Amino acid sequence: MTDRRILAGRALLVLGIAGGFTSVWFTLAFTWNPLFEAVNLPDGPTHSNYHAFRGAMLAFPVNLLLIWVGIKGAAVKSETWGIVTFLAVFYYLGWWIAWPIWGYHAPSLAAELNHVFGTVGGLGALYFLRPQRAAGN
Repeated sequence: MTDRRILAGRALLVLGIAGGFTSVWFTLAFTWNPLFEAVNLPDGPTHSNYHAFRGAMLAFPVNLLLIWVGIKGAAVKSETWGIVTFLAVFYYLGWWIAWPIWGYHAPSLAAELNHVFGTVGGLGALYFLRPQRAAGN
């Protein structure tokens, strides 16, 4: 892997991780926010708070794995890269796929932009940091 590809991947990763951890923080904040409670939910109004917490706890390790790929750079193995990419794709789909299906989206333009930067940065970083095949393979 060339030094330029690693540098480009790591630069995009900074953008992706900034978006990811910003999203984790704001999602986690819904955990203790009583305004986020589903007051009409018969099974328990704090169930939505629980889902916010669970979402943040699932997002946190994906972002840590992205950082790990950035640190490994050229030394990341294809299988590991594939697993991290699989997890990242579904992590970012969680930000976007509900919009065309149900019309759900982030609560503000700032949050939408954070998701754009996070997605482009994270997936762009994985593209540049993907393992290279040896010549002749």
